[in-house]
Amino acid sequence: MTSKAKEARPRPTRNDAQRQSILDAASLLFIEKGFGGTNINDIADAVGVSRTALYYYFPSKESMLEALTEEVTEKASLLAASVSERDLLPPRDALRQLILQHAGLILSHPLQFRVVERSESNLPEPHRSAAEAARRAVLDHFVRVIQRGIDEGQFRDTNAHIAAFSIIGMCNWCAWWFDAKGNVPASGVAESIADFSLRALLPDHAQRARAGSAEEAVSQMRDALTAFDNHLKKKPSRHSG
Repeated sequence: MTSKAKEARPRPTRNDAQRQSILDAASLLFIEKGFGGTNINDIADAVGVSRTALYYYFPSKESMLEALTEEVTEKASLLAASVSERDLLPPRDALRQLILQHAGLILSHPLQFRVVERSESNLPEPHRSAAEAARRAVLDHFVRVIQRGIDEGQFRDTNAHIAAFSIIGMCNWCAWWFDAKGNVPASGVAESIADFSLRALLPDHAQRARAGSAEEAVSQMRDALTAFDNHLKKKPSRHSG
């Protein structure tokens, strides 16, 4: 990154940090108590500020949910569009970038994603419709790249919609099982999902030629699932607010 690019990026302010703290606290409460069971006082107490101070950043808990949705769902759509619309990018490279971006977004915002998945129906219009449109757009971008790979002979002949649903599902599932303290880092999980997905779409002859690499990918996925299993075996801890 050039020095000019660094200068162009706005620096986080104290207000930005406080705003993120509020969203993080709201996410934990929305998961623990449900969106309907959480009120403004709960969030203010968790952050350690007054209701008046909280209202400076967000006028309601619905506005917090809107912000969380923009941070995850709408950003996912923008990221996917930035790749799928590059027709000169080979389908294999495009799909890998799509997966790394989408999985990376989920892995870096697991709580937020879980909140949005569970509480999207509580969004007021037009935000709910915008979120639904963003989800459809992500699917469409994946389908577009996969179908292009099929048409160009880089991927085997299969149903592009089912393949896209399956891959997006693997990425989204990470929000429920990924443990940042586990043996496999977020980048390794994203790479494993990308490798696993791409090899599943390769034509049969290409799969045979790359059998050794496929074994490595399966080994990485096994490590990720082991981390998931260890996470499930942990005793749940009570959240202290």
